Amino acid sequence: MILATVITFAPVKTCRLPTSTGNYIHGLFLNIIKSIDPTFAEKLHEDSRAKPFTVSPIFGDLVHAGNGTNELNSNSKYWFRFTSLSDDLTQLLLADLSSAKDRTFVIGNHEMKVLDIAMDSSDHQWAGMTSHQKIYDKYIIRQEAIEPYIKFHILTPTFFHQDDRSIVLPIPAPFFYSTLEKWDVLSGIPLDRGDFIDWLNTRCVVSRYELKTRMWNFEKYKYIGFVGEVEFTDLEKQETAYRAIWNMLCHYIFWCGIGAKTTMGFGMAQRS
Repeated sequence: MILATVITFAPVKTCRLPTSTGNYIHGLFLNIIKSIDPTFAEKLHEDSRAKPFTVSPIFGDLVHAGNGTNELNSNSKYWFRFTSLSDDLTQLLLADLSSAKDRTFVIGNHEMKVLDIAMDSSDHQWAGMTSHQKIYDKYIIRQEAIEPYIKFHILTPTFFHQDDRSIVLPIPAPFFYSTLEKWDVLSGIPLDRGDFIDWLNTRCVVSRYELKTRMWNFEKYKYIGFVGEVEFTDLEKQETAYRAIWNMLCHYIFWCGIGAKTTMGFGMAQRS
């Protein structure tokens, strides 16, 4: 199963955190897995292939407090998200988080109290559960909901690594190829993709966008990515196998993210 779970929390005491918090949530995620299965946590940390999880930064009424920090008020609610892209990891999270309400955890040396945990889209727009097989069956087997144009809402900075460079534009080939790589590694379902990459280069285009760049500063490292709205269009006049694969990957992006550093909060997006 694939899981996207949203955790709503409040600080036990009003506190400050850096404006970029994806690395904190990354650390919290690994600590949770380590408390359940230390060997599994070590494997997640060391695996250099497509990692089977993503995290988000913290969202909510974050008040800028100067010196690269935000204030989190003890009377306010905040949230972040984990996603799991493998059955074994999902089972670990389900077993642990199902009883996590009212538990406390630490982010940046500050104690936080869990207020709610959402695992269904009816409870939070960034939560949900499915499987690779269900996604594949919908778009490739049954050919349902195949669209010639697709719009994304990109919530956190997104960028791509290519030939030792960082790309901060929604160019179709790197945009969707990063998702295709994750599908190949994590789904266990091979795709008969043929010349899909050539199709991305020649038939899939950006048809409109409203984007801006944003920098996240992780102390020793700074990353720049784009956020906002972008629409892609398939220029073919009829449906093809490539359009079906493309639609499937667009759906998968909700769970796996886009581009680089998705395990640090980057590339969080969904169809809009």
